[in-house]
Amino acid sequence: MITEEKIKEVKRLLRKGRPEGELREKLLKEGFTNEDLKKIFKPHHYDMRAWYLFFGTTISLVGLYLFLQTGGLLILILGVLLFVAYYFEIKRLERLKGTK
Repeated sequence: MITEEKIKEVKRLLRKGRPEGELREKLLKEGFTNEDLKKIFKPHHYDMRAWYLFFGTTISLVGLYLFLQTGGLLILILGVLLFVAYYFEIKRLERLKGTK
């Protein structure tokens, strides 16, 4: 069982820049279980919505311009697929938010 004092100490070390992996190994060697470590280290959830939206918009506009000029459709489709990825990223984050 991990104490609140130990949790605060580990979080302070993380803020100071200590690598997470190093702290995990140290705690495992001290005899703490993986369930104790889950109380301290939260899983990382990455948010790619801004990237998908930016590149989806940019590539779609370039694709639309090229489609009107040369008739090429491939880049326009790529831009639309990035908007689809943006939509699925929103759904994934909503699902993660609901499970917390």
